[in-house]
Amino acid sequence: MNTHAGLLADFLRRQVDESGKTLAVLSKQVGYSTSQISTHLSGRVPPHGLVVGLIAATVPPALRERREAEAVRLLRDAEHPPRTAARPVVPAQGSAMSVARVQAEQLQVYERLTRALEQEGELRKAAENSARLVWVLLGMVNTLEDRVRQLSGERDRLIDRVAEGDAEAAQRRIGRAEEQKAAAESELARAREKQRQAEELADRLRQEIEALTDDLDRLRGDQSSPHDQLPTLAAASPGPGEERDAEADDIDAALARATAVNDQDADTIDRISTELTGQPASVPQAQPLVPDNPLTSPDTVNKSAVQLKEEAEAAADRGDAPEAARLYGALAALSSAYFGPDHGDVLDNRAHHAYWVDESGDPAAARDLYADVITDRTRVLGADHPDTLTSRHNHAYCTEQAGDPATARDLYADVITGRTRVLGPDHPQTLTSRHAHAYCTEQAGDPATARDLYADVVTDSVRVLGADHPETLTSRHTHAYCTEKAGDPATARDLYADVITGRTRVIGADHPQTLTSRHNHANCTEKAGDPAAARDLYADVVTDSVRVLGPDHEDTLTSRHAHAYCTEKAGDPAAARDLYADVITDSARVLGPDHEDTLTSRHTHAYCTEKAGDPATARDLYANIVTGRTRVLGPDHPDTLTSRHAHAYCTEKAGDPAAARDLYADVITDSARVLGADHPETLTSRHNHAYCTGRVGDPATARGLYADVVTGRTRVLGPDHPDTLASRKQFHHWAKEAAGA
Repeated sequence: MNTHAGLLADFLRRQVDESGKTLAVLSKQVGYSTSQISTHLSGRVPPHGLVVGLIAATVPPALRERREAEAVRLLRDAEHPPRTAARPVVPAQGSAMSVARVQAEQLQVYERLTRALEQEGELRKAAENSARLVWVLLGMVNTLEDRVRQLSGERDRLIDRVAEGDAEAAQRRIGRAEEQKAAAESELARAREKQRQAEELADRLRQEIEALTDDLDRLRGDQSSPHDQLPTLAAASPGPGEERDAEADDIDAALARATAVNDQDADTIDRISTELTGQPASVPQAQPLVPDNPLTSPDTVNKSAVQLKEEAEAAADRGDAPEAARLYGALAALSSAYFGPDHGDVLDNRAHHAYWVDESGDPAAARDLYADVITDRTRVLGADHPDTLTSRHNHAYCTEQAGDPATARDLYADVITGRTRVLGPDHPQTLTSRHAHAYCTEQAGDPATARDLYADVVTDSVRVLGADHPETLTSRHTHAYCTEKAGDPATARDLYADVITGRTRVIGADHPQTLTSRHNHANCTEKAGDPAAARDLYADVVTDSVRVLGPDHEDTLTSRHAHAYCTEKAGDPAAARDLYADVITDSARVLGPDHEDTLTSRHTHAYCTEKAGDPATARDLYANIVTGRTRVLGPDHPDTLTSRHAHAYCTEKAGDPAAARDLYADVITDSARVLGADHPETLTSRHNHAYCTGRVGDPATARGLYADVVTGRTRVLGPDHPDTLASRKQFHHWAKEAAGA
């Protein structure tokens, strides 16, 4: 093998290692047998087709053209090794003594050059041996992993069916196979280190050889060069073959041969390193793929990477997110320590770890894990590699789930740019990122922009996936949602009607997603000004939700609350009151009496009770609600202030304006502090407070209070607003009362 063939083999092996692909996989992709690929990767000059095929199979598209050009250049040098032309530099003519001195220098340089060439040959041979040994040992490790798995299955069957002694014998065979696997992995690490050291020393010698060659050419001038007749170094002997018996004794013999080759190469490298540097080459201990157990778990069985991967995949298949996250984390750490953080399998394991961390309920931690994976995948694969883009998409998803939709929106925008450039705007993954981008845009507080983004996604999804594709229907649903949020409930109502038709046809009227669209359709119908139609729509949704989800399901309770709400809006507060009473009973039992949804239903139940003509009962209901909301939300929460206002209102309606006046005074103090003196709700409380003040026989004070309310409402709402006009009317009424008094 010539030097340039070795450089080509090293270059190709590096591409294969970085791809993480096995020889079996590459054999199918490039059309050469595993033994042929192994031979050429060990130093034999390969055909042009194999070189191009290996580059295409192992190098990312963004780097492929440049790597192929480099590989073809190395192949050309290997097929036609270049020689440095001698530069005829005539030495200065002088005395016979000067000529003798030049000849002596020539001989000295020649001896040094000959020794350097011999050392380079030895190092290249050691590197070739190590390269061959790496591929042999990789195959041996894979074989032993299969053997351990096969023997474990046999042991498990024996435990169930035959005597205990046979099972123990099977366990001993497993133990021996695991020891052989650990030894093979250790020798594999040694072989890789020897290959690296030999190649580094050979490169150093090549530089020295080139310098000595130049010196010799300079000294000889036009004379014939002694190194033109340098002896041809023997070609490297073939390394250990790949054929081996599957039985344990033959595996031991193969391991012994591998150890002997490693030891022999180590001696060669140490000797030459000592000659060149004055000290032997450092040989770090190979890091085992199976680490020692910590002292805190002496009875815990060591697990190989294969075992961890199988257990992680099993946990993922059964949906055990915490266990899958733990196992993938251990697998990522173990494989990273052995192969390095940039290996393809390691990057995949780290991405799986991040995914299951998010699935187990910690999106913030998953977000940070994905950020690290993206950094390394971008460096190794490129920013536009499909795997990198997938990690970037998932990173944006976890960012939103962790509570930062604005940042997630911007991250998705970048992912869309990359996926559009690499996959095209119509690729399903691009459409998924566009949907997520629109979602985060709405979550970040811009429903109008999100509506327009969804409109574009829907158009392309209908064209690419079809109008009834589940993802298209999801985008159509959220498009309708954002349309309502942007202030157009009538258009949203019609959009939801179309979504319901599609979802009913595709997944059925009782599917939870269809029920959600039906609920939202009813909601938009009420907001578009038709509470009676909405009431009837909700009645159907409630009937089906009770049957499909159950009466206590959270979605069912929400629809029941909305049905009661629309019943009151349609003019039947008594029926709404009774519906709310049932909702409260079930909400208190399922969610708890102090749950926010329960408190909301209790508030509207009290409201309907007053509207149905029973302000005294409503007053007492509101008193309890104020106590609950104060305890849960605090006295200054807007919902608490609303209930306190309603409590004062019903107190006056129940015939106690003096108590209502005092309640309103407290509400006004807190509302002015929390919401502001000119907030519409504060102004409403001030209006009612003035009214109660007049009712208790103090028209002069009421007149003054109304004067302030009129000023505030005129400033905030305008002089012609109905609320402003109502306050002005009351001002004139109490002014007359004060004048008459």
